Amino acid sequence: MGPIQESLPILNPPENLEGPATTGITVSLSKPCPHGWLDSIWFQLAASALIGLMFALLVMGSGPLNPRNIGWLGEDGEGYYVAWELLRQDPHWHWPLMYTNRMGYPIGDSVALVDVNPWLALPGKLFSGWLPEPFQYFGIQAVIAYALQFFFALRLFRIFQRNNYPGMWIAALFFLIAPPLTFRLKIHYTLANHWLLLASLIVFFQAQQEIPTAARRFVISALVLAAAAVATNPYIAFQVVAVLTAALLSLLWKRKIGLLPAVGFLATMGVICVAISYVLGFIMPGGKGYGGAGYRIFSMNLLAPINPSWFGSIFLPALVPRLERGQYEGYVYFGAGVLVLAILVSIYAVLRRRKLEVIDKRWAVPLFLCCLCLTLMALTTKVIAGDRVLLDVDPQQVLSRFLAPLRSSGRLFWLPYYAILTGLLAAPYLFLRRAQANALLACLLVLQFADTAPLRRWVYAGVHETFPDPLQSPVWHQLGSAYGNLIVLPAWQCGPRLTPGWVPGDRIFGFLATEQKMATNSYYSARYVKKGMEYHCVNPGTDLIKAPLSPDSAYVVTPALAAEIEQNPTGQGKCHDLDGFILCLPKTDFGLTSETRSAGN
Repeated sequence: MGPIQESLPILNPPENLEGPATTGITVSLSKPCPHGWLDSIWFQLAASALIGLMFALLVMGSGPLNPRNIGWLGEDGEGYYVAWELLRQDPHWHWPLMYTNRMGYPIGDSVALVDVNPWLALPGKLFSGWLPEPFQYFGIQAVIAYALQFFFALRLFRIFQRNNYPGMWIAALFFLIAPPLTFRLKIHYTLANHWLLLASLIVFFQAQQEIPTAARRFVISALVLAAAAVATNPYIAFQVVAVLTAALLSLLWKRKIGLLPAVGFLATMGVICVAISYVLGFIMPGGKGYGGAGYRIFSMNLLAPINPSWFGSIFLPALVPRLERGQYEGYVYFGAGVLVLAILVSIYAVLRRRKLEVIDKRWAVPLFLCCLCLTLMALTTKVIAGDRVLLDVDPQQVLSRFLAPLRSSGRLFWLPYYAILTGLLAAPYLFLRRAQANALLACLLVLQFADTAPLRRWVYAGVHETFPDPLQSPVWHQLGSAYGNLIVLPAWQCGPRLTPGWVPGDRIFGFLATEQKMATNSYYSARYVKKGMEYHCVNPGTDLIKAPLSPDSAYVVTPALAAEIEQNPTGQGKCHDLDGFILCLPKTDFGLTSETRSAGN
């Protein structure tokens, strides 16, 4: 009975356990390991940092990892960079900490709402004087995300296979190359912090251990982890809090914690989450309308776990070549290696179902219900399989206003994804001997890596795109010497197809504003507060006729607004056609000739 006595308490008493399962999911607490240095947290951190760097170089190349290289930033990444630079260039600290009036000038906004990572943005602002210009940390963030993903995957499987170092490292590599993580590193860098989800699973399973301090350790670890997740991203935080709540329910079921302490824990966690959200600017005064548009659009397709999507895979075709608009947010392809593993585990589970009796339902049921709820939220009230709507439980969208704050709901399957992946990778050790399970997972890892090659090529190509700058006149690059603000009308957030420069206008004039160290009213954000939208987008050109143009602001406007400016006594002769845009300069025109002037035509 040697190994059985050392089994984790996440299993039921194993009286019926026989054969290969006796060498299954165990933690050898009493046996010394001849290679104990492999279990050192410092060694694993160092190895994870190296592996994270190598894999980031494989996926993204060296260009994005150069902090001075901003040419590769496109799509949402350009908005992140502009927001970070505007925060960095603000000489003052504000409350909330991520607020600056240089973005959304003059009333300002929180760059936390742009999905800028506070863990890097705030230290970057603090030490801004020592950083070069320009400076971006998004490539570095990719390395950190990969490194921490691998590290926490190691620590997660240490719970199941403490002395099985080959098995631990093979499992960790599955998490490292997880397609949903790699997919995010094309445009959504803060959302790539999936290691927080792995950390929540670690806290969940550690809470199941039969040790006197398990409940107390859970409370401390859970509160720290919830605070870290909230300080990173709301979507990740929501899933972390969900699995921590499931762990609490499991402890209640096992009577390891009382009802009143459990209520106190939930209240404390709620207060911490709200307080951090306010301190960092995830909650802003006038923040009505955070839900925005897109709920039921940015959802998960029911076939997403087995669909390699538009870039395909080596072995499987795209099941849905053209997803519904926005359902890329629900990209959660498992990969051929994991899908084959799922089939094998299912067969073993049927043939040897008595082995499954060792699983303790007091933790399995709460975790299952947590994953089920997150999956249903990811699918939204409009369930789509392939290109067909299977079910619409809210055709009038009565519930949408309550669910819309997590409008990119397809992301909510990440926690179930990693829970399923954990179970699948741990399952072979229930049915096979350790060496056999290790060999099986190693072969499937090779299959998984080969199958996901098209995804990595897609990311690599995406971060090596070039974006030509249409602002060729030297006048653009002198604006900061005479003007403190760059006003774009209509602002980009009021309609990307209405603003000067059209959809790329946020990059064109956002990069110009940061280069010239000018505040700007026009910006990209994942969320906009209602007060700001009303200020910038409700009759933004009305005052151009009545009020004098600000001598501290340069204006980039549409032809219609240029005509209104020409009717203002302070605006006559101040607008010029420049590189296909209309630039109005109330104080100095940098020697622009009459041939460049526009009458608003």
